[in-house]
Amino acid sequence: MASYSLSKGFCERANQVNSSDELGGVEPTLQLLSVKKIAGGNGLPDRHRAIISDGEQFLQSMLATSLNSMVEDGTLRKNAVFKLTKWESQNLKGQRILILFNMEPIDHPANKIGDPVNAGKAASAEEPMSGPAASSSRPPPSSTSHPVASSAPSRPAAPANKVPGAMERAAPVFPIEGLNPYHNKLIKFAGLYPGFTDFIDRWTIKARVTLKSDKKKWANAKGEGQLFSVNLMDETGEIKATAFNAAVDLLYDRFQEGKVYYVSKGKVVLAKKAFSNLPCDYEITMDNRTEVEECIDAGSVPEVKYTFIKLRDLGAHEKDSILDVLAVVHKVNDVAEIQTKQGKQLSKRDITLVDDSGHSCQCTLWGKQAEQWNHHNNPVVAFKGLKLSDFGGRSLSAFSSSTMHFDADMPESNFLRGWYDNVGHNSSFNTQGSGSGGEGFTRGAGGFKREEVKTIHEVRESEIGSHDKADYFDIRATIVVLKEENMMYPACRGESCNKKVVASGNGFMCEKCNLTWDKPEYRYLLGLQVADHTSQIWLQAFNDVGIMILGMSADELSDIKDREESEFSKVVQKALSKTFNFSCRAKQDTYQDATRVRYGINRVYGLDYAAETRNLHKILSQYSDLIPANYTAI
Repeated sequence: MASYSLSKGFCERANQVNSSDELGGVEPTLQLLSVKKIAGGNGLPDRHRAIISDGEQFLQSMLATSLNSMVEDGTLRKNAVFKLTKWESQNLKGQRILILFNMEPIDHPANKIGDPVNAGKAASAEEPMSGPAASSSRPPPSSTSHPVASSAPSRPAAPANKVPGAMERAAPVFPIEGLNPYHNKLIKFAGLYPGFTDFIDRWTIKARVTLKSDKKKWANAKGEGQLFSVNLMDETGEIKATAFNAAVDLLYDRFQEGKVYYVSKGKVVLAKKAFSNLPCDYEITMDNRTEVEECIDAGSVPEVKYTFIKLRDLGAHEKDSILDVLAVVHKVNDVAEIQTKQGKQLSKRDITLVDDSGHSCQCTLWGKQAEQWNHHNNPVVAFKGLKLSDFGGRSLSAFSSSTMHFDADMPESNFLRGWYDNVGHNSSFNTQGSGSGGEGFTRGAGGFKREEVKTIHEVRESEIGSHDKADYFDIRATIVVLKEENMMYPACRGESCNKKVVASGNGFMCEKCNLTWDKPEYRYLLGLQVADHTSQIWLQAFNDVGIMILGMSADELSDIKDREESEFSKVVQKALSKTFNFSCRAKQDTYQDATRVRYGINRVYGLDYAAETRNLHKILSQYSDLIPANYTAI
């Protein structure tokens, strides 16, 4: 049997502290003695209670839901030895449980190591508790499990890291990452177990306000009221907190963006993703009981954290992803008014973003963000919480909760400033716009992948696109039919508009922009049939794909058609019999009560014969057992 060196003494020390910081970031090696699932309900994920051991003593603990997959696949199971790299302590009814956030598996011996005793019980022997709970060998109720009845539960010991003032009665500071609705489950036991009300909402977070909304009015069939929200961030994550009605007047002036606060006595609920741009699965509802106090010592709470992605990589992310982007504002359009489905007027403004990846993307601002924009000197902006859309290819949209930090003093921003001033302002950029899937607009899981190329027969038989969401696929096919009728249309020349214009007495009018142009900009709208050795399929393509297939812009082809119809036909015929690699999108569409799958081209690639040969060689090498032993490659 292998010998394991567990971190003896850890459980005893962890049982005496209120925060992992008090042990100096130690990462102990421990053993998992047991794991027990607690089934979730009402849409909540399952949780797991565990007992961990250092070989001498053991402690009760709770696994974060992020570790569920490691339990389900058997990585974390009885007797597993692991390194604990992230944890926090929680005081419950005078005893400690550890919340485990990150565990690195080491090995899995067959037996328990050592003969550990209960660390919590040992602590109780040194400092006797009053009441029967002190003598019970059964672990105390955790904040995420059903409580055990006790005739006289004791109050929790005052934590060493108490927060000042109004927060003094609250529990030790708890990480945002560890909050979940199980804390609220204690409420329903308050009437059954006397004294248990002392432990309802016994958590406090120490967090920075990264965003504070305006007060908003709401009205529906149930009545009307007001609300506001703040985004709160600590070193473990970010969560939204919302106050309603009377709590708005009580709490609104207490929060200021950028400052750090202790917050407690809120209710943790499932996040309403339609109204939040944060990845957290939960949010906090604040009411008249919620306590908020400014924290003077904010050193351990970070400033705003970003996870920037390059504009060229937008195609690798799914629609509706929430992203952070650092980019230069290359162009700013005028503010425009649109009418919502509810008949309300809403302001919008499109801006064009560029970065050093050589790509550009349209970003839409709404409401006050659009109206109050006054930055016309190509600022470098750190955007947090933009929503990715597939409208017109790949575009970004700002929520009311999205934040913008202009010319931030950070290395990435300074680099981008120098790049744009010296090179970028005169560069040409590959667009992430246009439904054709311009440069950078790639399939949902990345660019063209030769190892995932499907035949057209496979596409049809696998029912790709027959679900609610769009599916993406790659094919290699040859153009056999290209419809000449209506393959171009006159479009608005406005930035990122592309809507069809109608001829009027004064020129060509765009009903969307309410602008009239002397001449339109023609754009492609192609219908083409492609085939491979298995079948054929009709595809739709837009402007950028059309340019690559036909070798010229739609404006140029329109001029040829006006001058000489036969020359126009020659250009179209020249595109036939050409073979390309196509990255495509499939989605169901209903028209006049008939539902069918429509296939569109996101991006087209010319054949790279060297790359195709290498890929074929890779495929053939998988069949080495079919190659004669005496065969010699030339």
